[in-house]
Amino acid sequence: MNRQQDNMLDFINVKDDLAGIINQKANVLFALLKNFDPSNINTEEEFKNYFINHHLGHRLFFSIQNSAHILYQSVKKTGKPVNEINIVDYGAGLGTLFMLAGMMNFKRIIYNDYLPNWKNTAQSICTSLKIPITAYITGDIEDVLKYAADEKFTYTIIASRNVIEHIYNLSYFYRLLYNHNINAVIFSTTTANYHNPAMHLKHYLLHKKVEKKIYKDQRKKAIQKEWPSVLPAQLNELANKTRGKAKDDFISAIDCYRKSEPIEPVPFLRTNTCDCYTGSWHEHLLTSNEYRSIVTGAGYKIEYAAGYWDTHYKFVLMNIAARIFNGIIKLLGKKGYLLSPFVNVVAYN
Repeated sequence: MNRQQDNMLDFINVKDDLAGIINQKANVLFALLKNFDPSNINTEEEFKNYFINHHLGHRLFFSIQNSAHILYQSVKKTGKPVNEINIVDYGAGLGTLFMLAGMMNFKRIIYNDYLPNWKNTAQSICTSLKIPITAYITGDIEDVLKYAADEKFTYTIIASRNVIEHIYNLSYFYRLLYNHNINAVIFSTTTANYHNPAMHLKHYLLHKKVEKKIYKDQRKKAIQKEWPSVLPAQLNELANKTRGKAKDDFISAIDCYRKSEPIEPVPFLRTNTCDCYTGSWHEHLLTSNEYRSIVTGAGYKIEYAAGYWDTHYKFVLMNIAARIFNGIIKLLGKKGYLLSPFVNVVAYN
């Protein structure tokens, strides 16, 4: 294939047939979305604007580039041909991973997100673009696995972009997937890169902000509902002690406090916080060794690797800086995550 003659963009290094197919499909998707009219999306303005601001315009190339790399690396990791692979984009939101996967010849491509509005918007986009998706599933990992059980198949690849940091109980998540298919490849990327000082600070400040503005007050109200006679001093102390807890863990912590029993600490808490009812917005900031402990503890092997900087910003100087950073990341080798904006966390057997 003469890509220069065809004026094809390089979303991925074309070093074999699989990479060539992915790059070709990425070019098609890029052209479709560049010319896509968002007014065709049958959804609320909030979701329409999110898609426009995060994945169209100047961020479009980087979004599709990430999706191309995830698909290439995860497929190669399985050792299987594309048409034998069942893949789910877990917590897909309105990214481009499920769209690009839908343009490939996968046996099944499943879309998943926790909220129906995200799913409905994604379905509207794919319908407009005529991208075939096998099924759209809302809910958590239990719902995703239940669908597979009901349809009598197993997932070969569980892929996600910027989702792994939000999963309330990562150990439970990996154990479920290991029991579902010990040979599955779980390919996750996350910008919650503990080892990059800039990304670490970004998440630290975000955690502090949402804790102060939202979740501490939410926990106080929830505690008062569970324990109407709680004293002000007890309320404040218990709100602090339950940061990062949700669902049954949160209720159990209140019960332990009332009985003067110790409250089990939240693993890897640091500055993290979350919705005490659902566990959503939980945003882990974990070290490579902590990910290794969680993933291997579930039975999988792990690869933890550096990502790369976007080189398609609007401003030339930003792109020059990004290319320099990417060069340094390559020179750093396995320690490249010290400078990368995101990391890949890959679980496999």
